[in-house]
Formats: sequence, C-alpha cells, structure tokens
Amino acid sequence: MENQVKVHPRAGWQEDETARLFTAVKEASRSGAPLRSVFESLSDDLGRKPNSIRNYYYACLRQKPDASFLRAAPFHTFTPEETHDLLRQVLMARGQGMSVRACVMGMAGGDHSRMLRYQNKYRTVLKHRPELVESVREELRREGLPYPAEPIVDRADGAFCDPEDAAASRLMAEPCVSAMLEGLKELLRRAARTEEGREKQRQLDRLRVEQDLRRLAWEKDFDEAAAHLEGLVCLLKDFLALPRESQIPQLDTFRDAALEGVSRAETFLSRPHG
Repeated sequence: MENQVKVHPRAGWQEDETARLFTAVKEASRSGAPLRSVFESLSDDLGRKPNSIRNYYYACLRQKPDASFLRAAPFHTFTPEETHDLLRQVLMARGQGMSVRACVMGMAGGDHSRMLRYQNKYRTVLKHRPELVESVREELRREGLPYPAEPIVDRADGAFCDPEDAAASRLMAEPCVSAMLEGLKELLRRAARTEEGREKQRQLDRLRVEQDLRRLAWEKDFDEAAAHLEGLVCLLKDFLALPRESQIPQLDTFRDAALEGVSRAETFLSRPHG
C-alpha cells in the first residue's frame, strides 16, 4: 500500500513537507503541468530553493526505486488531429458566445484535470502557433460554422475571455455580419500587404520556428546535464554524510556507483547536442 512506504526525510525535511511535495507531483501529473512548476510553486511555501526541492525529490526516488507511485506520470501529448479538433471545438464555442473554460469543461465531461489539460493546450497553441488558430478560424468560416471575430487573451491573469457578452458574440457570428467583416478585413489586407512585406513575414516566421526548436533542444540538454550533476553530487554528499567508521564498509559500493554515474555523464557529454 502507498501509505506503508515511507521516505525518510533528510537535510531537515519534515514528513508533512515530503507529503506535500509528492501530493503536488501527483496533481501536476494529472493536469499535465511540468515538474519544474511544482518545485517553483512550493519554493515560497517550504522556504527552500526550487533546485533543493528538486534534488530532494530525485533523492527520494533513488531511495525507493520500486515505489512507482512517487513518480510523475508520463505526459501524453496531443496528436495533430487532436489539436485540430480541440481548436475547432473551442473556436466554434467562442463563436456562439461560450467561454473557453465552459467549452473545455464540457469536452472534459466535468473532469477538472482533463479540463486543465485542454485549456493549457489551447493556451499554448494560441501563444506559439497563431497561424494554426487563424487557419482553423478560416476553415470554420468557409464551412459556414460559428467562429469568433478574434481569439482574445486576458493578459491580467492569463485566462481566456470574450470581449463582448454572449448576445454580442452571437451577433458577430451571424453569417451576414461575418461576411461583411471579412470583406473589410480583406480590403485592408490587400491595401497593406506587399510581396516584400509577405516575404519578410515568412522569413520572420521561419526564424521564430528555428529559435523555438533551438530553445527546446537547449532546455532538454540543460535538464539532462543537471540531472547527471545532481546524481553525482547527491551520491557524494550521501557518502560523506556517513560516519567515518561506516564509510570504509561502503567504499566499494560508493566507488561502483560513482563509476557508473561518471560513465553515464561522459556518454551524455560525448554526444552531439543542439
């Protein structure tokens, strides 16, 4: 049973602090939030640095490698088809005057964790792939389905909201009003855009994509390098924390573990990185 497996606190950690940490990890697993956000959010509450919380979390996993319930569940990413369907559902709902939260809650069937997963995905796509959102809006327009005039982000708290009330939103979604607005927008686009401007925009979009890919590769390499370093540091600290009379019997075990950790780190450092 989970409540029968105990992780002994180290470095001043209390049992209630450890319980809060792993409860937060489980909640993050269910909602799809990254572990880094758990360590950062607990930093002020526990009065500890995020890196210290992270070190303690992985130290607990090493102490109890068989306690799978301590680990964060793997995050299942959206397929392109699921992302496309999510955008269609949300944009049609917004075109009918419904809020994003109400829409994704309905899609999740009342499941709060699934609702957060849908909302976070929509937020990420809206922020990082506006061209995909625009493509789906145009797709809905061609099909004669409801769609919002503009996807709006409330920058005060990051929540998604509609600029008008429900009645105004429904009016904006009327085919005749939408056609008129799209006609005006097209006239403005034709007047403002030149071939040179479009080419510069394409170049800028390519640079943004390349920058995002490099950033993701760098973050992955940094996290993996930090994990190797943390493993070696924790191994050394654990050995040095032993009483001198206990270090000699553990010397061979420590040596084997250190060689294995160094070998893994060297393998990581020898491969090409982004």
